[in-house]
Order: sequence, then C-alpha cells, then structure tokens
Amino acid sequence: MMIARSVMLALALFGFGAAAEPSQFNFGDECELSLSYDIELERDRLEVSDAGETLYRIQGDQLWVRGKSVDLDASQRALVRDYHAEMERQLPEVVELVNDALTLVGNTLDTVFTELADFGLDPSQGTDVMARIQDKVNASMRTENGGIRLSANAMDNFSDELDQTLETEIESVISASMGGMLMALGQAMSEGDSGDFEQRMEDFGTRMERMGERIETEMEAQATALEQRANAMCGEWQQLDLLEQNMQRQIPELAEFDLVVQGDPDLAMLR
Repeated sequence: MMIARSVMLALALFGFGAAAEPSQFNFGDECELSLSYDIELERDRLEVSDAGETLYRIQGDQLWVRGKSVDLDASQRALVRDYHAEMERQLPEVVELVNDALTLVGNTLDTVFTELADFGLDPSQGTDVMARIQDKVNASMRTENGGIRLSANAMDNFSDELDQTLETEIESVISASMGGMLMALGQAMSEGDSGDFEQRMEDFGTRMERMGERIETEMEAQATALEQRANAMCGEWQQLDLLEQNMQRQIPELAEFDLVVQGDPDLAMLR
C-alpha cells in the first residue's frame, strides 16, 4: 500500500498541482465579477433566464421581457443592439479561454501519465480522461443547436468543478490500474545490484519531484498567458456591466434584472 500511495501522491501533486493555475476560470485574482442569471446565445438571439424561466430575450434591437414585446425608441434600440453585439463578441471568448485552459490541463496530464508509464499506467489514459472532461464541459456550455450557454456562477464554480472532476477521473484510473502499477513498481524497485529498498524509495521520490519541477517549468509560460487573457477579459466584462447599467436606466422593464455584477451580488440592487 505504501507504493500505491506514493504513486497516487505523485499524480495528485504533479497532475493537479501543475495544472491548478491554468484550470482556474476567473477574470483575474482581483476581478470580482459574477452572473446573476443564465445566458444562452444562439444565432441572432440572446436569452437570459433564471431556473428555466426566461426573463428577457433580445434579437437584434428588439426586446421581450417575460414573454412580452417592449416598445423601444431609437436610443433604446441602439442600447439593446449594442448590448447584444457585445455579448456576441465576448461569450465566444469565454468559451475559447475555457477550452485553452482545458488543453493546458490535458497536456499536463499527458506528461504525467507518460512519465509513469514505467509503473503500469497507459499513457493514453490521460487523453481519455480529458476527453471525458471536455464532453462534460461542452454539455454545460453548449446548447443543442451549437449555441453558447453560460450558467449563473459559472465563473466562480468552474475551477472547483474541474478540480473535483479531475480527481474523480484519476482516482478511477488509479483504481483500475492498481494491480499492474504495483507489479511494475515493485519490479522496478527490485531490479539492479546496488542500493536497498529505502534507497530505491528515495530515488522514486526524487524522480517524482524532478518530474513535477519540469512540468511546472514547461507549463508556467502558458499558464501566465492564460492569466493575462483572463485579466484582459475582466476589463471587457466590466465595460459590458457599465453598458448593462445604462440599458437598465434607460429601459425600466430591465431595471430588476442585473445580470453582470461587480463585487457583492447581494448589493447589486443598490447600484
């Protein structure tokens, strides 16, 4: 069991640890943004809903609130059109950032599983794990017609959900491969003419440590680039929030629906 724990610890530290930073989906460490409702963007339609109930829908410069068409003047139509256009521009960027983060996590897993192939792990299993995770993410962020769906609190929950899913998937792989891993690891530690068991355990730990350092070095630049993109995206969503606030002031029917919130969501009504 000591050997098994060593392998699981190595995966936990260097699989999750090296990927933890890029897997976080937020708009920068100091960017406090959240969504109060769910968003769906399909073709020329933007829909905002709460627990399955459509609150408002925008198509071009037309607006429906709780299923009823709202008469708009020229300035109001321009606001609605600009808001819709910004959502069409920014929502795909969110999806792209998520996919790039998942790619980086997948590359990390591939490296870890390849390094541990000598101990009974199939290198292709890392790719299989990420394929299942990608399917889950696509199911949560894509509509049946290929549109984009972003749920309330998605920006807050993505990192935790990804880490939890990774842990579950890798634990499943470890459990299924445990017999072969124990045999391969035991054989690796018993081969050779020099050194006792304790020394071989120490050598194994050193190998895992070096692997982690190498992965961290290889992934650091890519993780930094993702973080910079997230920070830039934060500024864009802050501007979108200002546009939304203006639209709420100019169109009374939208005043109660504060979708993009900076800071404490409970204080949004005081803005």
